[in-house]
Amino acid sequence: MFTPEKPLKVLHIGGSLVSDFYDKLSLLYLKEVVQPPCVNAYYAVVHPDGLWQHGDLLTNLSAPKPLSDFLQELPSVDVVVPHLFCEPGMTTVRGFFEDMLGLPVVGSKSSCTALATNKAHTRDIVSANGVLVAKGQLLKQGDKVTLKTPFIIKPNREDNSLGITLVKDESQIDEALKLGFQYDSQLLAEEFIPGREIRVAVIDKGNKLEVLPMFEYLVTETNPIRTTAEKLELKEDGMPQQQTPQPNVKAICPAHLTPELETKLSLAAIKAHRAIGGRDYSLYDFRVHQDTNEPYFLEAGLFWAFSNISMISKMLLAKGENLDSVIFDVWCNAVQRFKN
Repeated sequence: MFTPEKPLKVLHIGGSLVSDFYDKLSLLYLKEVVQPPCVNAYYAVVHPDGLWQHGDLLTNLSAPKPLSDFLQELPSVDVVVPHLFCEPGMTTVRGFFEDMLGLPVVGSKSSCTALATNKAHTRDIVSANGVLVAKGQLLKQGDKVTLKTPFIIKPNREDNSLGITLVKDESQIDEALKLGFQYDSQLLAEEFIPGREIRVAVIDKGNKLEVLPMFEYLVTETNPIRTTAEKLELKEDGMPQQQTPQPNVKAICPAHLTPELETKLSLAAIKAHRAIGGRDYSLYDFRVHQDTNEPYFLEAGLFWAFSNISMISKMLLAKGENLDSVIFDVWCNAVQRFKN
């Protein structure tokens, strides 16, 4: 594995090109990023107005400036670590730094993240590779839902459960569609799978894929799904303030699973990772049917904020791993991949 002779120069990129919400969310995680020894961190932040700031501390960034000026002033770096959650941030920004500027970027390629931001396309790909998915229907304005209740309606290209509704009877359909279309021009209607909700992470340890201890979200009849309020505490203006400190849906890690179910989930996650072309790490949400004990794929999340509050970090800590060491290895692997 690549080991730098000098401190690794890491460029952390945060913010959002399109959304104040995702701009604030990105910075919420970015300020918590782990800083392993032997790393020199540098920061760049892009805002919805298209202007960039940069500096060696998040508390000491430059004045906002156009991209061209930012690039002229950008110091030499070894690797880029993206912390953007909006669609352009997950796709265009990654592609620009890797494909246009020729810099090593940690995480999946932009072509892969573009796929993962489209829930319907991701379902099709993983299903074609042997991963179970629930019955689903892609909707645009004016389409009629053909699924039988109960089912989920959610924006096709949105995260953090924004715009999601569990439709239990037909009287709720119109409101669910109205809410969903506030966030996206396409919605995904998906059969609701009653049972458990499990989050699975895959991490590339150089020459092998490893599945980390799994999270279970303890859904109940009262709280059968995770909403935005279960994930983020919002201010009065709707901007994210912090992770929800006391969510109604509690989480445990490691999840209490039979060896058979753990194996099924591990194999499904690895199949999904390979099917979509995941790189370095990936996250997958599954529902485990209460009657059949079969795991059904929900969606992929190709992000790791490299902070103590990140899900993959919590999984690594549950396994007893040294977080600084693993993160440093992942960043160095990206540099080595680029050199190869």
